[in-house]
Amino acid sequence: MKIRHLTLSIAVFSLSLVFFTSQVFPGLSGEDDKERILLETMMARIERLHFDPLELDREFSQVVFDEYIHRLDRNKRFFTEEDLNELRPYRDRLHSQIAARDFEFFELSLAITERAVKRAYDYYRQGIEGDFTINRNGEIELDSDNVNFAANSEELLERWKEYLHFQVMDEVVKKVNRAERNEESYDIDTFYIAAVETVEERFDNWLERVKKNTREDRFNTYLNTIANVHDPHTGYFKPKEKEDFNMRMSNQLEGIGARLTTEGDFVKIVNIVPGGPAWRQGDLEQNDLILKVAQEGEDPVDITGWSLDDVVSLIRGPKGTIVTLTVRKIDNKIEEIEIERDVVVFEEGFARSVILEREDRSARVGYINLPSFYFNIGGSGKDRNSKDDVRKELMKLNEEGVDGVILDLRNNGGGSLNDVVDMTGFFIEDGPVVQVKARTGQPLVLDDKDGNVVYDGPLIVMVNSFSASASEILAAALQDYGRAIVVGGNSTFGKGTVQRFYDLDRMLRGNSEHKPLGEVKVTTQKFYRIDGGSTQLKGVQPDIVLPDNFHFTEVGERDYDFAMDWTEIKPVPFSQDVFVIDSDMIKWLEQRSKSRISESEIFGKVVENAKRLSSQRENSIRPLDLDSYREFLQKREDDAERFRGMFDDSIEGMVIENLMSDMDFIHSDSSRIARNESFIENVSKDIYIFESLAIMDDLITVKDKKAVRRGDE
Repeated sequence: MKIRHLTLSIAVFSLSLVFFTSQVFPGLSGEDDKERILLETMMARIERLHFDPLELDREFSQVVFDEYIHRLDRNKRFFTEEDLNELRPYRDRLHSQIAARDFEFFELSLAITERAVKRAYDYYRQGIEGDFTINRNGEIELDSDNVNFAANSEELLERWKEYLHFQVMDEVVKKVNRAERNEESYDIDTFYIAAVETVEERFDNWLERVKKNTREDRFNTYLNTIANVHDPHTGYFKPKEKEDFNMRMSNQLEGIGARLTTEGDFVKIVNIVPGGPAWRQGDLEQNDLILKVAQEGEDPVDITGWSLDDVVSLIRGPKGTIVTLTVRKIDNKIEEIEIERDVVVFEEGFARSVILEREDRSARVGYINLPSFYFNIGGSGKDRNSKDDVRKELMKLNEEGVDGVILDLRNNGGGSLNDVVDMTGFFIEDGPVVQVKARTGQPLVLDDKDGNVVYDGPLIVMVNSFSASASEILAAALQDYGRAIVVGGNSTFGKGTVQRFYDLDRMLRGNSEHKPLGEVKVTTQKFYRIDGGSTQLKGVQPDIVLPDNFHFTEVGERDYDFAMDWTEIKPVPFSQDVFVIDSDMIKWLEQRSKSRISESEIFGKVVENAKRLSSQRENSIRPLDLDSYREFLQKREDDAERFRGMFDDSIEGMVIENLMSDMDFIHSDSSRIARNESFIENVSKDIYIFESLAIMDDLITVKDKKAVRRGDE
């Protein structure tokens, strides 16, 4: 069955469309425990509506058990093997307890966790109040996945002492390095005393917060473990968490212009809001982990173990004030990033275009940057959507007489699916764009019904590892049709699933004393390309790969635990006769691009840096003596120094100009002039745009040659 419209709003991490069916659970009454009601209603939704619900069997039990223990003690600083042996009898039969809505295991885990936290605090105090030495023999493994739980209490105490030693030593090294950079004299003993105080304050704050975790907090962890093992996007949201989710997904975190989530003891950058302060500053990146937050003129506050709400309250602040974030990069390097708070300027998130040329070529190429698939976010009665904006940009580029168009979807995390379907239609006559399938029934095929073509010339779509959901669908459709060359990193993000929120209150009549229950987000559908393959996990593999910092590192959906598998269904018939790019043409273009990349000094550095980042990400062992640790950090700093400033200079040979039709708008406001200058400057330094322009020049050349041959015939 084919349908014309299906209003879904999709993004990297979720789809926020409320859908519900009232249902009565006759076995539940006002006297039933709220925890049982929550588990009952959540499981009912997952079992009934999830795209691929798991069987409640022994394997499910083992996975839930292991993941729950991991979430209770990610860094293996609380439990010992002796503690876990008390819980392990439930590992093979936890599924039976979940099915029976029995909480015997949860009650025991709660008691053991509380005991373990109290013991850890005692061990921490013994360690921090004991005698430290600047040097200690051996090494420490910082990746908890590479170590076992402590065998017993004695080993756990030693682990705490070792970890505290490393923390103190790390603080001493930072102070020594800072003093030496500033050519200041220093006393190592003074630094040592200050380092102990810093570490003590950090762990006092963290462990106090851990001790304050309530039964409800632990139960939410239990519920979400059960939900998340189905897939990483299915989960339970208590009422306050749902409010926070809506705030984050609606660009409300405007202090620095970044969306955040929790990861273990830290807060992680999900993405940077285009046009916001962090975006303009440029150093904060997706996947950075925030370690500390400092207000202007104040000492940094260690936010390890803090809730997302508390971290957000520290980061947000009045326009014009400075906040400094201490972050850990994906290669484990620590950086301090100063950001001036401001209101996010949403104009930066809208589609915009310029004209590109190479000095040695005559082709004029339109470049459209599309940060997201947005809709109704203009405000003040000036609602805008990405579909209409891209249409306008294409029409303006047609008026300029461009020879080709580059559509940049890098870092585009998704948005309106309707816009994707219509936008694909700008480049083809009509036909299917994407298939949407639930676990039962036939796939729904979403078609472009409009036979009009807005732009009929050569087309390149730029993507990267953070092009997700809607952007993947657009890139996949144009690639399947042979309408565009897809250019970018190894693959796109790989999120090919749809989530819906279900209000658990609507499933339960009465029981007002237990409401509000919250909501459950369930993965209900998958997206499939028109060729039958899913975008899930694999993403979209570009026709021409350009190496980037993640060239040797897995990022995206494939990096998540419990990500759903790639699957395929039957393809649907599709064809277009606007501008067809065949496999021979792609092969020739790819060879030409590879040759340029192999001769490029900058791309050579990119590949080297990608290897360095991958290696450092895997290296989680640190020496425990001061001199060796300083040597280790200095070597890393020296290695990183070789790659600094790679993209600081404008690229020779690329000419960028604004469209004539945009000039009045740009010069109508001084802030628009500044933003336009910043945009032009960023484009001028972008080697990926420059290489895409070179590919476009080749594509125009081969197109013209084919046209000449057809004329001769």
